[in-house]
Amino acid sequence: MMKLKEIFCPSLLVSESFYPLLTKEEELYDTVRKILLENYYSRIETGSLKNTEIRKKFIDLVKELNIGFTQWITNDINEKKLNPSTTDDKIRKKTILEINNLIDIAAESGADRVAMISGPDPGEQYRKEAMKGIEEVLFAISEKIAEYPGMILLLEPLDRDAHKNNLIGPSTEAADLMKKVNGHYKNCYLSWDSAHVALNKEDLRESLKICAPYIGHLHLANAILDPKKEGYGDWHMAMGEPGFLDVAKGQEILKDAAQVIAKPQGIGVAVESRCQIGQDPLKNEKVCRGFLAEILEGECDEG
Repeated sequence: MMKLKEIFCPSLLVSESFYPLLTKEEELYDTVRKILLENYYSRIETGSLKNTEIRKKFIDLVKELNIGFTQWITNDINEKKLNPSTTDDKIRKKTILEINNLIDIAAESGADRVAMISGPDPGEQYRKEAMKGIEEVLFAISEKIAEYPGMILLLEPLDRDAHKNNLIGPSTEAADLMKKVNGHYKNCYLSWDSAHVALNKEDLRESLKICAPYIGHLHLANAILDPKKEGYGDWHMAMGEPGFLDVAKGQEILKDAAQVIAKPQGIGVAVESRCQIGQDPLKNEKVCRGFLAEILEGECDEG
């Protein structure tokens, strides 16, 4: 038997735990450094860093502490009204150019992962065309990622026909897409998120099994799954009731992941719970860390 903490790496989801500080990058850096010096986390996740001096500080920090660094570029894409799954050729080309620029920014920050989502589902009538579009985008940016040895692209499937309504999507479609891209590039993987899988009404264990060859990261995210209840959807809520994700469910997810992923050692896992404006980010991080630590104390048979 092995402890889950011997398999998975705890990741600090900075952009959620410290959400009120995202526009205050100097304070954000100081807070993140303080937390990382406690030597619990092996990986951090932020959005793209706007300030060039802060990028330099982060690259020094991750080198100093020898930790992994993921940059999420979703907000940057959305802010410019771009869309990786667009059916418009002009917007697709602009999206590729912008993502390539964001990959350069991530490299300047010391990141070894760039993460994104697919963009909105255009509906059944245009879905096939949109699928060709996201495939084209992933091929193009995987080629760009290859300029930085060791860097990996992560695509997070969201829910479809529930709350976030993204093109990717159901686990079978996500895995099929990854199979195509990884047939040419070995630097594109999935960031698996428990809330979106559950909102898709998929069995979590079966989803992990389907996605296993391409899982490069895990998010433990909670959600209210009943459409009739207040708060339904993926709102990056706190762990536990009234959502479905508690410590026992989190351990179940990671035990299943450890069994079906060929080489699970070193895969990052983060708790996705947003600190709201007016709340204390350090308190939020402490709660998330405690939840994750309790999960990682669980034991698992070696796969």
